[in-house]
Amino acid sequence: MTSRLGRGGLLARTLTLVRPRWPMVALAALLLVMTTATALAGPWILRYAVDEGLVEGRPDTGVVTRAGLLYLGLALAGLVLSRLQVELVGRIGEWFVRELRSRTVDHVMSMSVRYFDRTPAGVLVSRMTADVDALQDAVQLGVVPFTQAVLTLVFLVAVLVALSWQLALVCVLPAAALVAATVWFRRASRSAFAQVRDRVADTVTELTERLAGLRVVRAFRQEARTTASLRGRSRRQLGANVTAVRIQSVYLTAMELATVGSIAAVLAAGGALAARDAVSVGTLSAFVLYLLLAFEPVQSLSFLVTLLESAAAALRKIYGLLDEPVDLRDATQDELAGALASVGAGSWLDSLPDGLATQVGEGGSLLSAGERQLVALARVCLLGADVVVLDEATSGLDPGTEKLVEAAVIAATADRAVLVVAHRMSTARGADRVVVVDTGVTEIGTHDELLARGGRYAALFTAFENPARSEASPAR
Repeated sequence: MTSRLGRGGLLARTLTLVRPRWPMVALAALLLVMTTATALAGPWILRYAVDEGLVEGRPDTGVVTRAGLLYLGLALAGLVLSRLQVELVGRIGEWFVRELRSRTVDHVMSMSVRYFDRTPAGVLVSRMTADVDALQDAVQLGVVPFTQAVLTLVFLVAVLVALSWQLALVCVLPAAALVAATVWFRRASRSAFAQVRDRVADTVTELTERLAGLRVVRAFRQEARTTASLRGRSRRQLGANVTAVRIQSVYLTAMELATVGSIAAVLAAGGALAARDAVSVGTLSAFVLYLLLAFEPVQSLSFLVTLLESAAAALRKIYGLLDEPVDLRDATQDELAGALASVGAGSWLDSLPDGLATQVGEGGSLLSAGERQLVALARVCLLGADVVVLDEATSGLDPGTEKLVEAAVIAATADRAVLVVAHRMSTARGADRVVVVDTGVTEIGTHDELLARGGRYAALFTAFENPARSEASPAR
């Protein structure tokens, strides 16, 4: 129940979901670009102030004042833009999470009872709680910061090259090492966080089932086994989390080394270039400040990529649930009535107050045992299966109802291969081949052949035909 979509497929499908909010998304993107630009203007203003206003021998306080006022104005504008952008993205994120949760609940409500029989309730609870919550955290805390971090790095690369292509070349080797570390981290973290989501689902499933069946656990005195099982799942979840944290710590260390190496190399090369007047003091100062500004988004990418990988794993599971096919029943009213009539239940159907619309309760609880059997046999006829398995089809029925059900069995199984599990000899008598099981297979043959052998089958048949004689025989 996990989607196999890659990152591109996940992104495309998610963008399809947010299509009704495209204008808001476009406005949020514009605000994000403007906020990032204002945040990066500071070092460039400092470069202007140093090179134009703090020239040795003739400092210009007017230039410094204008630079300070410009910085203050851009900072205030950035605060306003940031506030608008955060509020807008928050609205989009909350709407998206609500829409996804609603679609998940609606889809689960449309699934057949058979789906719930084979799917643990804890898995569904995990999808609609833990996975959706992880996605909500990613939307609120990860998507915008990640986009802003990437956008900041793109702007910084352009600004650094514009300031000094010579100093920018010095940063190529550390940047290449950082890119390699990021590629490794993405591959390793994807698998690690998929394991984390699986372990979380396992733990939630175990807790849900154990709490739901707590009376049974207590009745059979299975508290110790249940506790051991829960501890085992918790240990496996802890192991998955530790692996993910270890991968993250390695990536964080690599980023710090690359950033520190870049700054050290730039200071050494910049000092040499400044001594030859190849770069100004203001340019070198701005370049170093921009490198320091790059450290924060690069460092935050470790956490953000981790958060987004966890969200991607949760999103795959949610999409996997949404992709589960709905069990559509498309038989017409005439086909349903015809199937019931073919097993001799037509008159019974006519006697029902609402006909085919009669409420029968969960699992047919409002029907008698014989009526439930007739409905099941009618479904066999409607399905048209080539192989039919009947398990105690006539057990627990009164003689009159048994005759009716036996006739329905004959009608429903015509021209079909039928495997019958039964204790009643009247059911076995009409079989083409009888297999007697008594601590393993003891006899195989037709009804007449097994009677002639006088073995276990013959004894059972005699007891069935003459119950009074069978009860008296042990006393003799």
